[in-house]
Amino acid sequence: ALLSAGREALVVWGRDGSGPFSYGGGDELLQSCLKGSDALALSGAIDGLSDRGSAFSLAVHDSHGRLLVARGRAVGGMAAVWIDEPAIGTVEQGADYRAILDALPIPIWLRDKGLALSWGNHAFLKGAGAADLESARREQVALDKGERDLAAEARAQNATQESRRFSVVGGQRRALSFTEIPLGDAGVIGTAVDVTEVAAAEARLQQHADAHADTLDKLQTAVAIFGRDQKLAFYNKAFVKLWGLSESFLDKHPSDGEILDRLRDARKLPEQRDYQAWKRSRLALYNDGQREGEETWHMPGGQTIRVVTQPHPFGGLSFLYEDVTARIALESDYNTLIKVQSATLDTLSEGVAVFGPDGKLKLHNAAFGRIWELEPEDLAGEPHVRTIAALSRDKFGDTAIWDQLIQAIVVGATARDLGDVERSDRSILSLSTSPLPDGATLVTFNDVTDRFRIENALRDRNEGLEAADRFKSDFIKHVSYELRTPLNTILGFSEHLASGVPGALNAQQDEYVQAIVQGGNTLKSLVNDILDLALVESGALRLELERIDLNELITDIAAHAREWATKMGLTLTIDVPSEAGRFLADARRLRQIVFNLLSNSFKFTPRGGTITLSARIVGEDVQIAVADNGPGLAADVKANVFERFSAKSQAGTRAGAGLGLALVNRFLELHDGWVEIESGNAAQGGTLVRCHLPRRIHDGEPHPEQSRDRKTAYL
Repeated sequence: ALLSAGREALVVWGRDGSGPFSYGGGDELLQSCLKGSDALALSGAIDGLSDRGSAFSLAVHDSHGRLLVARGRAVGGMAAVWIDEPAIGTVEQGADYRAILDALPIPIWLRDKGLALSWGNHAFLKGAGAADLESARREQVALDKGERDLAAEARAQNATQESRRFSVVGGQRRALSFTEIPLGDAGVIGTAVDVTEVAAAEARLQQHADAHADTLDKLQTAVAIFGRDQKLAFYNKAFVKLWGLSESFLDKHPSDGEILDRLRDARKLPEQRDYQAWKRSRLALYNDGQREGEETWHMPGGQTIRVVTQPHPFGGLSFLYEDVTARIALESDYNTLIKVQSATLDTLSEGVAVFGPDGKLKLHNAAFGRIWELEPEDLAGEPHVRTIAALSRDKFGDTAIWDQLIQAIVVGATARDLGDVERSDRSILSLSTSPLPDGATLVTFNDVTDRFRIENALRDRNEGLEAADRFKSDFIKHVSYELRTPLNTILGFSEHLASGVPGALNAQQDEYVQAIVQGGNTLKSLVNDILDLALVESGALRLELERIDLNELITDIAAHAREWATKMGLTLTIDVPSEAGRFLADARRLRQIVFNLLSNSFKFTPRGGTITLSARIVGEDVQIAVADNGPGLAADVKANVFERFSAKSQAGTRAGAGLGLALVNRFLELHDGWVEIESGNAAQGGTLVRCHLPRRIHDGEPHPEQSRDRKTAYL
């Protein structure tokens, strides 16, 4: 009707006081009506429209007595009054109405009685993304897909319908407040007001409220908030847990008095001589200006509840209930613990003292007074550390120890050992300090006089043993060097005699000479082993590292050892892959290792036995093993088999000097390797010795000044 070919005059004004704006002679006609016989009724209706947005429709007479129809309605935050007057309203005036609505920033649209879009202002077309009114009608655009349903409900109910929805307007998600007003046969007029900022503010407020409630819900303290009407407005989970009330009961928002009655029935309130008087005094807090307070409830079941009352900003009261039963019990236990701690400290032999940040003695045990020869009255009343230092100076004549303690207490340093201090009475004290969480410093004094005397005695004895061991090693090394010259002479002449150059020897003479040669070689091997062992233990042995092919090494060693095995009636087999790989080691020392292992097996394996020499590389681990089927080793022998001079006679054979396997162990240690031994008992027999050493093939190329395949390491 508003936009039909204009039979109406229009007056529009804003609720904020802007306007009025008159179109089609509306202002003159309205003034004429306000001077007519129905002026009082019209004026009251206009006031209701301006103040409350109340719509109206009245038949009024103007000052000339003409009968007119005045209709008022709030449209998009504006107040509009239409006046029917047959003589006014032209097509141009209808255009004026459209111009007015197009100028408004609020989307306004009109649906006909079939709910088809018939018109929309400029703000509506822009928000709906329509190029013009014709395309909007053709496509039946809308700001929200549910807006038409809202218009249908308004028409069906013949009442204004409002709804807040989120819609995309101009590419942005906005919150719009839709209003649909039925116009009878003219259809339904709709408006949309952007309330995005209002919705955001409401959402933030609700978010803060929810966060506040969620925070209270996570507290261990029970919280209950009652409104001005004494009805329960909020409670947290701790409240339910503490009082054992059902949430269905609490969700009905019972009054404070009802909750108190239910708790009394469940014997969960302090026993009262006059419960009703106590209840009235508690409920009187809602009307008392001094409502903040704290009290303690002693429950029939032995619980102790701390109750805090404080006013709520929105009116009413907030109650906090804290179960302090455990805390009171803990305080009692703590006091007992302090007494036990004091008694425990008094049983310690170490002197213990605790000095506060102010330097005063807070705690000490009996040993502290005994060590410093202090009387109980000297330690009474928390004396300062300087006072105690002065007392000790009078008795021991030195305060250096206390100067260190004073510095540690003042600085508040971390836990540390202040060392040992010898007092004037020749006693030695060990001091240490430790900071405590409360800023105090724990000091311990331990009388270590006896320990020092024992340590000095052991130290002197150890130095004597080390000197004797060095003397022994130097003596053996010297004797070994001195033995070489006459030994070489004996071997040289005996080998010369055995060759037959000086003359032929008879059988007995040849046997004697061969015995001399064999004994000389054995002695030479022993001397060389002693020298090697002495070099290892002195740290002067130098390893000559080179890249070694494992298969070639084992094959070459086996070739030299096989003749030796044959002479002793033994079988030597080898087990090494043809492409075993290369590794970095001292070839000469490896040969000594393997020959010493083979020699040991040859010595203790009976004739007809089999000895297996095997080798392989597993990852970065080079493994070389010698296994025999001779008699096994006893447990006590196996435990010391790689120590010096540990050889024992076995299975009827004479024991050697016990250096061969010791050298095996020392050479492997120089290579950062190790050795393991597996041996059966006397019934099972058989011994396996496996050597492990790192491959080191990736350690880098040898030094350029040395040969291409050689590298030297000093150990």
